[in-house]
Amino acid sequence: MGINAELFYVHKGVVNTYALNFVVMIPSHINEIQFSWQSLMNYSLPYVIAVKYGHGGRGALHPPEMNISSTGVIPTYVQTFSIKLMCTGLKNAEIKVEIHLHVSTHKHRNATMLKFRRNKICLKGIGNSRNDSIRLESGSFGAATGSLYVAVACALAMITLVVVTTSAVCIKKKARAQEPTYMTALYDSNPHMFLRSALGRPPSAESGSYATIASVHKGPPSPSPYATSDACQFYATSDACRVSYYASSQIMLISQVSLQDPRLVNPAKRLRSLSVLRQTISLDRIAEEGIFGKVYQGTYRQQTVIIKTTKEAASKRLVGLFLAEGTMMYGMEHKNVLTILCANLDDPKQPLLVYPYSNRGNLKRYLIKCRQKRDNLVLSTQNLVDIAIQILLGIMYLHSQNVCYKDAAVRNAVIDEKLQVKITDNSLSRDMFPNDYFCLADQESKPVKWMALESLIYNQYSAESDVWSFGVVLWELTTMAQQPFPDVDPFEMSTYLRNGFRLGQPLGCPDELFAVMTYCWLNCPTERPQMNQLLAYLQDFYTALCRFV
Repeated sequence: MGINAELFYVHKGVVNTYALNFVVMIPSHINEIQFSWQSLMNYSLPYVIAVKYGHGGRGALHPPEMNISSTGVIPTYVQTFSIKLMCTGLKNAEIKVEIHLHVSTHKHRNATMLKFRRNKICLKGIGNSRNDSIRLESGSFGAATGSLYVAVACALAMITLVVVTTSAVCIKKKARAQEPTYMTALYDSNPHMFLRSALGRPPSAESGSYATIASVHKGPPSPSPYATSDACQFYATSDACRVSYYASSQIMLISQVSLQDPRLVNPAKRLRSLSVLRQTISLDRIAEEGIFGKVYQGTYRQQTVIIKTTKEAASKRLVGLFLAEGTMMYGMEHKNVLTILCANLDDPKQPLLVYPYSNRGNLKRYLIKCRQKRDNLVLSTQNLVDIAIQILLGIMYLHSQNVCYKDAAVRNAVIDEKLQVKITDNSLSRDMFPNDYFCLADQESKPVKWMALESLIYNQYSAESDVWSFGVVLWELTTMAQQPFPDVDPFEMSTYLRNGFRLGQPLGCPDELFAVMTYCWLNCPTERPQMNQLLAYLQDFYTALCRFV
């Protein structure tokens, strides 16, 4: 009897249900995929293989080329073959590719049909060279990475058909020209994670959005219980979506209200409440120093603290900005928010702001150390996702307090030895990270390359613009604090984004995380995911990583 079956992914003897129904993108610069197969019976197995293109393939893709015949036998030894999918470069297109493999047996006269589904990306006039950024357009999705994700960052991952009892065919898929990755520890040693994408249908071309995410289902599954936006929703099947503790907390149940910026309010009242005597604060050593600011490690009431202050050279305007930004977390109580402890204004030119101490310091500097493999510091993919969840929880708490963050970035977070992360205010960030801020026409120093399109063009900030910035935070985490858009002129950023260009997929970044980033960078603010949707997905993804790695 014949069995028409989908493929099950097996990792270390366990069927990975997260890989089912996962349609994988083949980026435009990848033109060949490779397979290895072997009959596990004591005899070879006849096969018939064919490659079919979906709508839009004509004119965009050359006919497929295989280095094996369309009919033959699967040998009892490991054999590798390849399929070439060459773009013509004549037009932009996202083409559905189906590889049909028909395997039969001599003795039992049964047969099994396997379908490998891929989405091939072709871009007009663009060859197979690597790009550092991607362009999102209506009806197409272009991405550039240094490695081929045939499944989810898979290389030599075992895939076994488990539904056929009379015959067994073992198929390996491997990435071509796999490049080094910035991921460390567990992800470096276990890059073969086959995880279902719980994201749903991307916005349609008519919505005005550039994004069409090829690695995400476009069918009509049931909406997630967290999806509240009509314009942009996440979707998940009921048996796959697990409600996390965080996603069911009351932080998510707050209605959308207008968010305020405490930096625009005179901080005098906050400072009066925070004021303490100067003798209670001890400055022990300088931890960091900029042009107009200093960061000390010191003590306050017998506890180790971080103390920020300005230099005498700082102007009155800079001191005022420092106090407004440094006290914006006043009154906040959340495990992922660094709340200011106290302040001293005995010297109005050099006020002191005191914060709790995190012994591993600034998150950006910590990630750079991990990337450079200094002090034997490593972070697994699970660690990075957990850090992202903590940052997201902190931002969500600020939103619940009607505060718009406006500067989400790894430089504005601290981390301790237990990898507990707290988001911070951005006081002195411009001074300590001058390459991350730029002055545009309004002469205000802004984190241009972290800002949403509407923030750059119209100076509009909202929960949705914080979602955009959080997408850049995810990109920073997966690149270990690389600089976004390093070659783009800050004055050209709005034009660059308006033309559909976005950050490319980092090396070693799981497709699921990159899909999340891409959703965060949709042009239309209302089409971006809401914070609760991001949290539910990341928590689900984290649980899956813990289970299958």
